Amino acid sequence: MDYQELYDLRKKLVDWKKFPTETINILKQLEQSPLDWDSVNKSKIQKTLHTLTIIDDKNNLQITTIKAKASALQDRFKRLSQAQDIQRTQQNQQNQSIEEIKVQKQNSIQSIQSSKSLPDIELFVNYKIPYPAYADRLKYLNGISKMFIANILTFKKDNDLNDQDYQTIKECVEIMEKTIYYKRSSENSSKKAYEQDLRILAGFLKKDKNGSLTYRIFTKAFDPIYAAQLRAADWVDDETKQEQARIIKEKMEAEQIGFYKDLSKREMEGVEGKTCKGCGQKKVYLVDEKQTRASDEPTTKFFECYNCGDKFRIC
Repeated sequence: MDYQELYDLRKKLVDWKKFPTETINILKQLEQSPLDWDSVNKSKIQKTLHTLTIIDDKNNLQITTIKAKASALQDRFKRLSQAQDIQRTQQNQQNQSIEEIKVQKQNSIQSIQSSKSLPDIELFVNYKIPYPAYADRLKYLNGISKMFIANILTFKKDNDLNDQDYQTIKECVEIMEKTIYYKRSSENSSKKAYEQDLRILAGFLKKDKNGSLTYRIFTKAFDPIYAAQLRAADWVDDETKQEQARIIKEKMEAEQIGFYKDLSKREMEGVEGKTCKGCGQKKVYLVDEKQTRASDEPTTKFFECYNCGDKFRIC
């Protein structure tokens, strides 16, 4: 249903007292029709439904039916809203990754080579570039290898690299550079794309502050060919991944707490709970249970009345 259809239905629902049978038919139509949250939100039909969920006349079967169907639809709208929020969160994360890559593309190999923090070692000084080749390939190889060496030294926290270590570094850098070169060789602007990818690689190496990811390439735990695919998610260390996952989880839990609470309420419909001291209805249910004291003591149970909203805990 589009916005206009929902808006027209909303105007009819306002007269539910005069036309209860038609109201029930409209609610059935909403249950069976495909909906999207943007149209629902724009029409504000959920506000009218909220009014229908709080009507109460147990002696009138039609009113009881209207209230039950309105509550079920309200739950559906909340799930639509939650799905929209999750989709937006994922889109924002994707946009952040794209922006991150754009920033990394702005880093130049030339500025990396001139950095005073890089070691003055050129592993490819006598290296013969296979034909055909770009004139700057040797310069790029040396620039990337210097960053690689600096990261390895940072990770090992000493300057103890032997000839075998330098040979391994040279092999890793050569594999990554060749992978990028041949990946881009068939494109129309192959040189521009090749240089752009090398700048991205340099940006990833520069962000590896503790050298742990570079060391994984050095030990082949992170395949150099795979590293040259330049996927941003692969170039994040485990500690950062865990922190990002924690932040996302906390945000999702905060956003979804209301959704799951309403879902729990819907699942409890028709199940008799404990009697509420405030309203006298048997609508009190256990909503959470936490260990707030010593581990050898009982847990604290949190209850809520789904009729009046009263909350209390039992230790």
